Amino acid sequence: MSKSNSRGFSSSIGLVLLNLSVAVYLFATGIMGITGSKGGEILIAVNSIFSGDFARILMIIISVLAIAAGVFILIRFFGISISITEILLIILAITWLIFILMIDIVYPINNKGIDFIAWLRSFGSHVMVLAGIILGTRKFGI
Repeated sequence: MSKSNSRGFSSSIGLVLLNLSVAVYLFATGIMGITGSKGGEILIAVNSIFSGDFARILMIIISVLAIAAGVFILIRFFGISISITEILLIILAITWLIFILMIDIVYPINNKGIDFIAWLRSFGSHVMVLAGIILGTRKFGI
């Protein structure tokens, strides 16, 4: 097996694992957001900036987007093409970037007692999810 074949095979396995893990992560994060789970990152992100009914509505919107994106990444992974998938993933990538700013920048500034290593781990996982969403688009990935 040549190096290019070997590399292509390993990168395709990596892309498969990344897509599956991002889909599961987005789905679970969305469910936690809709249920208002205390450990839910969407709840923390939204409540770090907003409050009241607007916060709850925004949390539901982001949660539904996350669930839908996870489902659409899985659908695309299995070779089913739905025209709305591309636009949904682009919208979610932008939303996720805003989410990263809220939870990894604004929240730590508002709560000065943040553990740097825990923050770094959280930030890294959020950027990995953003990369997975971007790779889920036809332009950059599947």
